[in-house]
Amino acid sequence: MSKTEKRSLALAALIYAATLIYSFVVNFPDRAMNTRFNMTFVAILCPLIVPVLFKLFKWKPISEIYIINLIFCYFASLIGSCLGGYSVPYFDKVVHFGFGFCGIEIAYLLYMILKRSSKLDSIQEWHIFLVFVNAVNTAIAVYWEFYEYAMLIFFNNDAINHYTSGVHDTITDMLVCVAGGLVVTGFLISAKRSGKDNFFTRLPQKFYDLNLAHRNG
Repeated sequence: MSKTEKRSLALAALIYAATLIYSFVVNFPDRAMNTRFNMTFVAILCPLIVPVLFKLFKWKPISEIYIINLIFCYFASLIGSCLGGYSVPYFDKVVHFGFGFCGIEIAYLLYMILKRSSKLDSIQEWHIFLVFVNAVNTAIAVYWEFYEYAMLIFFNNDAINHYTSGVHDTITDMLVCVAGGLVVTGFLISAKRSGKDNFFTRLPQKFYDLNLAHRNG
């Protein structure tokens, strides 16, 4: 990482840590009956998932991925679950829409890992690639709703708002996630047609060049 990237990552981590401490402080008085206080411990673990995966697979850190991970966890876990963000109208939908951006990029990385190449060799493969990344993004959205449903069944934690909205919350969460993925797909198509890379194509390529090219070369 460059010095600028390290400073940006350190700033993001500092903001996350400060908000985490604030969450502990405001939720501590009612900790015995406060789900938000318990979720603060989850907010400690969430940002560690990506760095742990990088360590396990011996991948070199990518500052942009680490920062995006912190930003997403900040809003989805820390603000949403610990500080009442999900009680704000449409906050949940914005988070799921944002994850659609991440889901496509995750699928992009997965495609390169499975293929062991960053090149799309033909127009037919390009079409398969577009179907693949959107299918994976949709699958992630579905599996997340499976998880929330399991929380309802086994722990009576109604994260899917089953008792107040039925299937509406689940369906709309998946819809906005897919919609977010389609927006990124538009950027991928634009880059392909123009021959000019953008953030959504440069980031996977950077990951491949640093972590996979030498293994597959």
